Amino acid sequence: MASDLLRVLEFDRVRELLAQRCQFSVAAERASELGPTGDPSQVAYLLGVTREAVALLTEHPRFGVGGMRDIRPILQRAEHGQLLGPAELRETLDAVQAARALARAFFTLPNWAERYPRLAEFTLAIPELSRLEADLARTVGPRAEILDTASDRLVEIRRELKQAHERLLERLRRLLASTNVAQAIQDPIITMREGRYVIPVRADRRNLVAGVTHDVSASGQTLFIEPLEVVELNNRWRELQLAEEHEIQRILRALTDQIALAADDLYRTVDAVAAIDLALAKARLAFDQRAVEPQLLEASGRADEGGHPRHRVLLRQARHPLLDPATVVPIDISLGETYRILVITGPNTGGKTVALKTVGLLALMAQSGMFIPAAEGSGLSVFPAIFADIGDEQSIEQSLSTFSSHMTRIVATLRSADSDSLVLLDELAAGTDPQEGAALARAILSRLLELGVLGVVTTHYPELKAFAYATPGLENASVEFDLKTLTPTYRLVTGIPGQSNALVIARRLGLDEAVIEEARSYLDPAAERAEELLAEIRRRREAAERHLEEARQARAEAEALRRQAEELLREAELERRRAREEALAELEIELAEARELIRHLRRQAAREERPTPVEVEQAAKALESARRSVRAAARRRRPAVQPDAVRVGDQVEVPSLGLQGELVALHDGDEAEIQVGAFRVRQPLGVLRKVAAAPEPRPTRPVTIAAPPPPRVEPELHLRGMRAADAIQRLERYLDDAARAGLPWVRIVHGKGTGTLRAVVHETLREHPLVDRFELAGLGEGGEGVTIVYLKG
Repeated sequence: MASDLLRVLEFDRVRELLAQRCQFSVAAERASELGPTGDPSQVAYLLGVTREAVALLTEHPRFGVGGMRDIRPILQRAEHGQLLGPAELRETLDAVQAARALARAFFTLPNWAERYPRLAEFTLAIPELSRLEADLARTVGPRAEILDTASDRLVEIRRELKQAHERLLERLRRLLASTNVAQAIQDPIITMREGRYVIPVRADRRNLVAGVTHDVSASGQTLFIEPLEVVELNNRWRELQLAEEHEIQRILRALTDQIALAADDLYRTVDAVAAIDLALAKARLAFDQRAVEPQLLEASGRADEGGHPRHRVLLRQARHPLLDPATVVPIDISLGETYRILVITGPNTGGKTVALKTVGLLALMAQSGMFIPAAEGSGLSVFPAIFADIGDEQSIEQSLSTFSSHMTRIVATLRSADSDSLVLLDELAAGTDPQEGAALARAILSRLLELGVLGVVTTHYPELKAFAYATPGLENASVEFDLKTLTPTYRLVTGIPGQSNALVIARRLGLDEAVIEEARSYLDPAAERAEELLAEIRRRREAAERHLEEARQARAEAEALRRQAEELLREAELERRRAREEALAELEIELAEARELIRHLRRQAAREERPTPVEVEQAAKALESARRSVRAAARRRRPAVQPDAVRVGDQVEVPSLGLQGELVALHDGDEAEIQVGAFRVRQPLGVLRKVAAAPEPRPTRPVTIAAPPPPRVEPELHLRGMRAADAIQRLERYLDDAARAGLPWVRIVHGKGTGTLRAVVHETLREHPLVDRFELAGLGEGGEGVTIVYLKG
C-alpha cells in the first residue's frame, strides 16, 4: 500500500513502537520497514506467527534472542576478499553462538513442534555451523584477542618470544648494574624507542656506553642508547614479533576465507533470528497494548439490506494504539453487516477523526500480522486496498488550497477504489461553500455506495444526517458531547447523528438571552424540530443504556455469587473426599488386623489345634469392628449385590475380609448375617458376592474352623521386586498353603540386591510356627538370592 497512506494513518509511529521492542538490530530495521499485505492467506499466516509468539512468551517471558549481532557488513567484506580483524571475527562468533543458544532454548520447549510450528520453521532454518564456531572460538577471545590456541605455530612463536623478551630484559638489568654504565646513565630505567629497548645515558658521558643512539631528549641532556651488548637480543625479539604478526595475518586470512564460504549460511542465520525476534516484538507490543488477535471475517450481512457481500469490520472496545491507554475512550464500530458506510456527524471536537484513524490503523496492524488493541471478538476482513484522506493540508508546491488538496485525493480514490476497498474520508468536502460542499458530499457518498466500498466518513454538514438516514447502506453516528462540561466524551454513538449544540453552548457561556432568541428565530422550524427530536432520542437512549448497565451489574453480581457457590461446593466435595479417604484408611488397618487373626486361626487348624475361646472372641470382635467399618463405607457406594440377588442359604463371600460362609439371615433389607465356621458375622449386602448355590441341608453340629482341601502349591516362591509389607503377606499365605499341601521344603527367591528383602524374609521365617529351619541356597542354586525353608511335620 502507498507510503502516503501509512503516514496519514500514523502507521510509522506504530512501527517505531514495534522496533523499540526488538532485541536484534536487524529485526528493529525490519520492523521500521513493515507494511501490510492484502493477501488473506498471508495475513492469516502472519497472525499465526504472532499467536505462537504470544503463547511462547506467556509461558516463558524471558525467552529472547539476546546477544545476536548484525554481521551482514562483515560478511560483505569477507565476500569481497577484505581481511577481517579480530574484532570482526569476535562479532561473527558472538552471532553464531547466540543463534545456536536460541535454537537450543527453543528445542527444549515442551512439544515445540506441535505448539509452535511456524516459529519452528524459522528456528530449523538456522544452519549448523559447529565447525566455524569451533575454529572462531579457538582463535579469538572475549576481548577480541588472538588466542595461543589459534595455531600450533603461534604457540611456539609466542613461547620463544617470551623467552627472548625475558633474556633481553635480564641482560639490560645486569648492564644497568655494572659500574661503567651506572656512572653514565641518567636514571636506572629501561625504556623503548622505535620498538627497541634502550637506556637513558647522560650526553656528557656518552663515551662510557657503546651502542646505537635512537633518540635524544628535548633538552639534549639525555641520549637513549641501545647498548651493543643487547643489539642481537633486540634483533631476535623483534624478529619473533614480526613472525607473530605474520602468523596472525595467516590465521585471519584463513578464517576470513572460511567465513566467506559460509556467508550464505550466515545470512540465513541472520534472517531466521530476525524473523523470530520480530515475532516476539509483536507479542511484546500486544502485551503492552492489551491487544487481541483479530478474527479474519467473512461477510455475513445481506447486500440487499445495505450490508456488504464480502467484507466486514467489527471492532469492540477498540482503542487508538497511539493514545494513552489510561485515558483513551474505546469505541465500537461495525461495517458490512447492515450498512457499508458509517457517516459520523457533529461539531469539530477531535473525536470523529480519532474514530476514523482507529479503524484505518487497526486494519493496517491486522494486515501486518499484529494484534489489535480491542476486546475479544473483534475482527476485520482483509482489504487489498485502503484509501484515506485525513487532515487539513495545503499543497504549497502545487499552489492548491485545502479544499483542492482534499479533492485531489478524493478524485484518485474514486478512480481506484472498488468493492474490495476500505475508504476513510475526514471532513468530506470541507473548505468550500457549505451549500455546495453538502451537495458535493452527498454525491461522493452516492458514488462510494455504487462502488461497493466499506468506509467511514466524517462531516459537519447537517444535510448529510437525513441523507444517511434515508439511504440504504449508510448509517449515522456521532461523538457524544457533555453539555454540562461543554466537552466531548469521545464516545462514539452509532445510529444517532451529531446534534448541533451552538445555541446551548452560547447560553452556558453567558451570551445574552435576547441574542440567542433572535438567532433561534432565524432557524428553519423544521430543522429546530429535528434537533429537538434528536435530543429526545438521545435522552431515551441514555436512559436505556443506564438500565442496560444496571442489568449488566446485576448479572455480574449473580455470576459472582454463582462462582462463590461453585467454590463452596468444590470445597465441600474435597472435604467429603478427604473424610472418605481417612475412613477407608482406618478400614484398611482394621481389615489387616482381622486378616492376621484369620491367618493365625488357619495355622492352628493346619496344626490340628482348636482355637481357645479367647482367640475366637478376639476374632469375632475384630470381624465385628471391620463389619461396622465396611458397612459405613458401603453406604457411600452403590451396592454390588441387590437384596433380591441372594437368598438365605446361599454361599457368599466377603472379598474384603477373605471370608466365605452361608447366608443365614437378612436384616433391614440391606444387611446380611453370614455363618463363618463357629461364629456369625453381619455385613452390608453391598460387599457380598454370591459364589455357589445353597448346599443341601445338613445336621446341625458343632463346627470348628477346618483347613480346606490341600491346595496345589509350587515348590518355589518369587518375591523379587516386591515391597516388604507385600512380600511378608505373600510369604505367610504361601507357607500356609505349602504346609497344607504337605511339602517338606520350599525355595524362597528374594534376590540379592541390598539385602533388605532377604532380612525381612528371614525375620518372618524365624517367628513362623510352621517353619522348622531355613538356610541360604548353595552357590549353584542361587546363593544369597535364595533361601531354602524346611517345614515342620
